[in-house]
Amino acid sequence: MAHGQYVGSCGTPSPLAPTSRTGSFEVVPSMCVSERYDSNIYYAHPTPGLDPKDFVTTVNPALRVNHNGDYASGFLNVGGFSETYAKNPGLNYFGTNGTLSLDLDNSIKRWLPNASLSVIDTVRYTPLPPGFVNPAAGTSPSDPANIQNIYAQGFLAFRTNNVTNNGTVSTSYATTASTSLNASYSHAIIRFGSSPSTQGVSLFNTTAQTGTVGGTARLSELDTLNVKYAHVQAESTPTSPSSGTTSSSFIIVNSATFNWSRTLTPNLSAALGGGGILIDPGQTTTYAANAALIMNFLNNIATISYAHSAFPSFYGGAGVRIGDTFSLSAIQMIDRQWQLAESAGYAHSSNADGASNTFDSFSAGGDIQYWMTSIWSTSLGYSYLKFNQYGSSTTDYDRQVITLSVRATWG
Repeated sequence: MAHGQYVGSCGTPSPLAPTSRTGSFEVVPSMCVSERYDSNIYYAHPTPGLDPKDFVTTVNPALRVNHNGDYASGFLNVGGFSETYAKNPGLNYFGTNGTLSLDLDNSIKRWLPNASLSVIDTVRYTPLPPGFVNPAAGTSPSDPANIQNIYAQGFLAFRTNNVTNNGTVSTSYATTASTSLNASYSHAIIRFGSSPSTQGVSLFNTTAQTGTVGGTARLSELDTLNVKYAHVQAESTPTSPSSGTTSSSFIIVNSATFNWSRTLTPNLSAALGGGGILIDPGQTTTYAANAALIMNFLNNIATISYAHSAFPSFYGGAGVRIGDTFSLSAIQMIDRQWQLAESAGYAHSSNADGASNTFDSFSAGGDIQYWMTSIWSTSLGYSYLKFNQYGSSTTDYDRQVITLSVRATWG
């Protein structure tokens, strides 16, 4: 549920639990049960005769395996969730999600002492929209800890079964004490199944491959400069032959960017970047821009970020979309047992080919969590979503969700 629809609806593990030991192997099972009121389960404009309000019960078992070893360290997070609708049992479903993260530095440094290597892969099956993915509070949006989802741009505005998978291999090599070379490769897919409420909008199964190369230079104790070239290849095919579009689409996006980050105070840092983007076919050009402010205090952490970029489109028409995304995430530790978390996101995008197909979406919410013991916790959350689509078809809707959950974590 970490895609902005419900702000931390199952909460986080208790800080009252003992911390992991270096070199340890541990298995941490958990279970979350939540009940929510949802004002718009269909993600749709009000329709006569269709009641979009419902009460939904979610059961979310999960298993996390942590390992810190001589050759590798990382974690495996696997889980599933079932949703049961009180008034619309035909929408009941089972979903899955999982994340594998490996830090292979200890292995590669045996042959190349100045090198590093990491692998991360995420998979998710659900009929819910990808939504927003805000950076973890108190981190830079480009931090490896933030799982980048090229499809979570806030625009899929209806329920439709979908599977997403994103795998990334990243490496770097320290050329000097203050400079390094970096490279990465990512492979991401989104696949659609049955679509009970696509509102006549065409969907496209999409595969995106991204390769990056660049360098990092530490200019001073306070300043760091990053330069990066990225090459994206995306192929899209219509999900349904009856959509009216039968041909595949293949696009290439090349971008060259720089990013400057500076530590302003011990608790405050900022990042600023930009560059150029070339989209083919069509040889369309646009610009890349990003900015972030990262605050990290003892009991309060937050990240505010903005990005202007181009990304593959998988709905309403294959190709490339150009969009702006604003995000905010924050956490306040009220005391050792109480935590307040908030997030907000705004996204705007349009087709790169100039077609009249524009989307705006806004999401905001908060979640207060109380850890009763090292095992048990409870949380209460609220979120709001507003969506507008303009162009050949126009629609708008909003959605409010109130969620109460209880979580148990053993380990």
